[in-house]
Amino acid sequence: MTGVSEAVTFIQEVEGVETDLIIPSAFVKDFHFSTEEHLMIMLRVVGPDASKVVDFFEDSEEELFIINTTAGDGEKVSDEFLLVSMYMDEGPAITVDIDTEPAMARVILDFKRVE
Repeated sequence: MTGVSEAVTFIQEVEGVETDLIIPSAFVKDFHFSTEEHLMIMLRVVGPDASKVVDFFEDSEEELFIINTTAGDGEKVSDEFLLVSMYMDEGPAITVDIDTEPAMARVILDFKRVE
């Protein structure tokens, strides 16, 4: 598994409005180019911001994203990618019970570089 050395910024344009989502590097569990055109990113976000990740990526397959970060090997990544497929799994919700687990979102994103 390869990580990133800084936060990953995802930028998406929806109906002419750009929105962004910044994921701290601690939540990026894998960031891997299998080929020059194919990028897989695995995220595990814990805490109240997990729902923001779910809302941002929900129903976004076949959408374009600009991804900005620095890979663990020092390579700067700043390019446009098409989200080809996605797997999303939400963990337990935050409740008022004492011994509950925090909210969590696990997301696997499979991108193809747009040329």
